[in-house]
Amino acid sequence: MNDRERREFEAGLSGDVDAWLKGDTSRREFLTRFGMATGMIALSGSMATLMSGVARAAMKTELADLNSPLGLAHAAAVKASTEGPADGSAFRAVKAAQQFKGKTLNMTYEAGLQALEPRNFSGVLWEDLTGISSNIVELPHPDQYSKPIAEHIAASGAYDILDIEPAWIPSLADGGVIAPIDDYIAKHLNKADLDDYHPLYKNITTYKGKVWGFFDDGDVFALYYRKDVFDDPKLKDAYQKKFGKPLEVPKTWDDYSQVAQFITDSMAPNVYGAAHFRKAGSPGNQYGFLQQFRANGGVFFDDNTMKAQLNTPAGVTTLKQMIAQNTASLPGNNELDAVAAWAAWLQGKVAMLYSWPPTGRITSNYAQRDKAFSFVPQSAIAGKEGYALLPGNPEMASGYVKSLTADSQNAEAAYLFMQWVVSPPLSLARTMAPYALRDPYRLSHYKSPIYRSLWPTAKDYLVNLSNSANTAVIDMIMPGWQDYALTIDRMCTSVWAGTDPAKALTDAAAEWDATTDRLGTDKQKAFYAEFKKLPGSYADHTVEKLGMAVKLD
Repeated sequence: MNDRERREFEAGLSGDVDAWLKGDTSRREFLTRFGMATGMIALSGSMATLMSGVARAAMKTELADLNSPLGLAHAAAVKASTEGPADGSAFRAVKAAQQFKGKTLNMTYEAGLQALEPRNFSGVLWEDLTGISSNIVELPHPDQYSKPIAEHIAASGAYDILDIEPAWIPSLADGGVIAPIDDYIAKHLNKADLDDYHPLYKNITTYKGKVWGFFDDGDVFALYYRKDVFDDPKLKDAYQKKFGKPLEVPKTWDDYSQVAQFITDSMAPNVYGAAHFRKAGSPGNQYGFLQQFRANGGVFFDDNTMKAQLNTPAGVTTLKQMIAQNTASLPGNNELDAVAAWAAWLQGKVAMLYSWPPTGRITSNYAQRDKAFSFVPQSAIAGKEGYALLPGNPEMASGYVKSLTADSQNAEAAYLFMQWVVSPPLSLARTMAPYALRDPYRLSHYKSPIYRSLWPTAKDYLVNLSNSANTAVIDMIMPGWQDYALTIDRMCTSVWAGTDPAKALTDAAAEWDATTDRLGTDKQKAFYAEFKKLPGSYADHTVEKLGMAVKLD
């Protein structure tokens, strides 16, 4: 690099960091400069300034190597927090929070991998930046719902910030467990951050006209498939001869079963068509059924009577399709949980898998570089993976929202942490952590040249996640969700054991009606009306159907 090129590089690098925050830099521009930053020249000028900002903030925080994409994301997060832009939500949150130095925030996280991120990065960095410490309370997933309720009843003030499913918002809001954050948003947030959410997630925390937290985990299902299998010439020729049409990634659920069965018949025991997490309580059955049921035209309740509408042609069709999928799958399919399905996929035993977004990161072996992901094997199919939309409408299965407790004694400090940690630069770094189970949900995540550089097909992965969110359906966001979902799990499990689908659907509908009666039919009717307003409530009310689909390059 000559002197002129060096001067141009140093002059532009600070602007590039700002562009990375917004996701505006092209992949080619980023890779060119990233290559320069990783050894072609000594770090100096603008990068030295950036590193000094990192050093000032990182007293306890262990930031990733600046010569890596994750290190660049960490550096950009620190820069946004300490240098601005001054109107950025991260910078605003840090400045406002410094008045609460010495406070401690008690935050709930799901026990295990979810809790690693605040312990390793965001919680530690927040303390370095503001002097506010964090106490991470790890809870089993069911307790993330029940424990905050118990603590609220006891008026203990035990928690400041909750990690909750979007589906729990109505119950926790009406129960006085969580507080709306509209006033704090008006006071502190750069409103452009809200427009950076994918439209599926933008309003998912809104209930009765108020905002009850910040969405923080894009848990949308997508289809992952083996390109080498679908591109195999002999397999393609045999499929064409048998079915009179090309072998391709399925676009309907009937085609999905047919393709999976053909691959199993042709390649087993080396490769099977698919794998599904169908084990009772895993969870998986409820998500698989509810996404497919709505794709087949099913609705949950009668709008007027709130009687369950499960035992309908849509319900019967869905269960018959799922039985065909099970038959076409890996032996033991009905006893697989999500981790076991991942293991089969990574070992090259199946040609298709639909699951949560970490699938893409483990398939490329990006996640396994961290010891926390040692519970899954190294991927034997890295470089062979493809990404596609699920037939019909994928489920946005669970996800997380950061909510402020109504009993917090540190409400404004807690809010400011929430605003900061979900801001574009911070959330990008968090979703890029190899061990993270936080999945992309912002437009700037999908467009980020840093994230797109993590592995060769990362761009395709991110674009497919955004496309999947365009057509996705969401969990039933209303009281009783857990009971309704467990009923579906039991129903599916009984069908896998041989119960007639129509009978199983009738029994499940009776359970749903009992749950509705227990919670109050009129109340549930009002909750259901609220739910139906949300993008993704039904197949005819997706982001795409509403004309809000995001199109990415």
